[in-house]
Amino acid sequence: MAQLSGRKRGRALSRLATAAIAAALVGATAGTAVATPAPPVPAPLKAAPAVPRDAVHPTAAAPFFPLFATKASGEVYTYEPNLQGGFGDREIVKDSDSRDATASVQVDLNQHGLMDGLYLRATDGSLVFTSVPENENEEPKTGRIGGGWNIYDRILSPGDLTGSGHADLIARDKSGVLWLYQTRQDGTLGDRVRIGRGWDIYTDIVGRGDLNGDGKTDLVAKDRNGVLWFYKGTGNINDPFESRVRVGGGWNTYDMLLSTGDMNADGRSDMLARDHDGVLWLYKGNGNQSDPFENRVRIGGGWGQYNSLF
Repeated sequence: MAQLSGRKRGRALSRLATAAIAAALVGATAGTAVATPAPPVPAPLKAAPAVPRDAVHPTAAAPFFPLFATKASGEVYTYEPNLQGGFGDREIVKDSDSRDATASVQVDLNQHGLMDGLYLRATDGSLVFTSVPENENEEPKTGRIGGGWNIYDRILSPGDLTGSGHADLIARDKSGVLWLYQTRQDGTLGDRVRIGRGWDIYTDIVGRGDLNGDGKTDLVAKDRNGVLWFYKGTGNINDPFESRVRVGGGWNTYDMLLSTGDMNADGRSDMLARDHDGVLWLYKGNGNQSDPFENRVRIGGGWGQYNSLF
């Protein structure tokens, strides 16, 4: 179990994550020109008061991840959660251009509750992995995993779905079949396992840790009618989810759902939702078996400027 001790540790994690994404983008876009980022515009949120990080222990069930945001013009920004349900000021990721990366996935490979790797898919379909070192003096290591990843229209990592002790990757192909890849500590992947078909009915598939308090990694998915469904984890590699449970309708008010883990340091994973006006909302996890979220809480506006959040 990892421990965040004080504001200094939080900033160190942010710097390491920033270095990792910069390295990954360079690896994914090798041979292309890197655009000079435009001067940063005011952040959409005011910095929240700093909070003590002592005794905050992220776990695999409720991890603590930064939030990355990209613009269509290529700029990449990072936000550090303040553990009060919001974010501090954004920081630009220097020497990065996201325009040749078509998918980005943060992972916690060793399940210690903190980001330790990043997968990026380049426009040519190749998958690149970059490590996030725990020591500030170490450099991220980047390597190409393989090609052919353009067959997938959705790639994510909700956590350890199989009980292996490592985070897993999930990928949905364009015919709606969901596949699972077990990861290794060096970022390489095992053979894919078919989970099931029919997942093309969903416009969003989101998860980051345990939502119902049973210690297993879960997912939620929004269908085209705006209904949100809850998939409880089983820990079985061949059948990692129980039958879906209906959470509720009206979720088409949002154009993006995502999760960075535990946003308010209560030991439960949470979810973020951006509405069509660019307002970001927090849904706190509550551990309920059928309705895993509390009523939404407004984080702030201005998030419509980003074409991707992860």
